[in-house]
Amino acid sequence: MDKKQTSCKQCGICCTKGGAALHNSDLTLVDQGLIPRKNLVTIRKGEFAYSPVTQRVEATEREIVKLKGTGREWTCCYYDPSLRGCTIYDNRPVACGVLKCWEPKESLALVGKDLLSRMEIVRHDELLKELITEYEHICLLPDFKSLSETMLKSPKEIIADLEVLINRDIRFRDRVVAQSVKILEEELFLFGRPVFQLLQPFGLVPMQSGNKLFLKVQK
Repeated sequence: MDKKQTSCKQCGICCTKGGAALHNSDLTLVDQGLIPRKNLVTIRKGEFAYSPVTQRVEATEREIVKLKGTGREWTCCYYDPSLRGCTIYDNRPVACGVLKCWEPKESLALVGKDLLSRMEIVRHDELLKELITEYEHICLLPDFKSLSETMLKSPKEIIADLEVLINRDIRFRDRVVAQSVKILEEELFLFGRPVFQLLQPFGLVPMQSGNKLFLKVQK
């Protein structure tokens, strides 16, 4: 009979499933540069993401700032596969510290609680606060919960609206990243992923013609 697991086996599976979300207690790590903003990505409220609680992909109820991922599996950027370990272990986020794959109750209880936001992280930088506010105002996300249904009812109208949105999104990003290398490095943290990427799971593939993006319905 196998013994009950009581400690981490360093298999790396937890780390290869994506970077951890940041919580309020992780703010010091970001402030001190132990976790640079360039290594963060923002999941905006309303985006579809995997929920470890429901074990489904669903629209997020709140903004989530998390560690960036790499590769197709979106492995945490701080995971070293050759060592099967974390390269910032002593300064890892609280979500990583409480994670026990063999006993997930504590980590699941943390999901969605006391999440750290972009505005809290850039609270001392007026320029970045203004850019985030401007972006959220002009690049509102579509209602992903009902997108598939509305696409069936009026596909041409919805696609036309979405094309306006994705081009507005790209123009904004092009404009602001040209202002600063730092903004370019922190783009995914400041503004999240481009909207056209978020539409691809819905079968809407971006195509470029000249300096504009168009959406093609993938069948």
